[in-house]
Amino acid sequence: MSAAVLVKGCPLFHEIYDDEIEEIIKDCLIAQYSPGDTIIKQGDTSTDICVILSGDVDIHVEKDGQSHYIASLGKGDLFGELVLINETKRTASIVCKEKCEILILSYENFYTFFHKKPKVFSLMVLNITRLITKRLKNANKIIEDMNSKKEAA
Repeated sequence: MSAAVLVKGCPLFHEIYDDEIEEIIKDCLIAQYSPGDTIIKQGDTSTDICVILSGDVDIHVEKDGQSHYIASLGKGDLFGELVLINETKRTASIVCKEKCEILILSYENFYTFFHKKPKVFSLMVLNITRLITKRLKNANKIIEDMNSKKEAA
């Protein structure tokens, strides 16, 4: 099975041809995690972008010594993308719910495409912008719903 097939459906690779995807991920690592393993710990410094090849993870944020569930992600989902906008300190923890395979794309590998293949680089940046925008809209909706419930009470 080609590597491009493994990442089909991942928003990072939207509108990018299979041969270009193969080139992007040829230098990536694939890591395996077990249920309960922490892939990323809030507060750690790292520059990796991760794509879930299999399994599910939960996102948690710690505040005042308590862990708060934020969301779940599954196959094809991406996390760690904030490193691309100069946020290298992790803002949340990512914990495996079940056995997972994670594709790890380094910041350095990502940015090699700026010179090597500017069109591919531009598409990846656009795709990440789309993803961040979608997540921001979802967060805004949650806040709006919370405010509506608070006003109704």
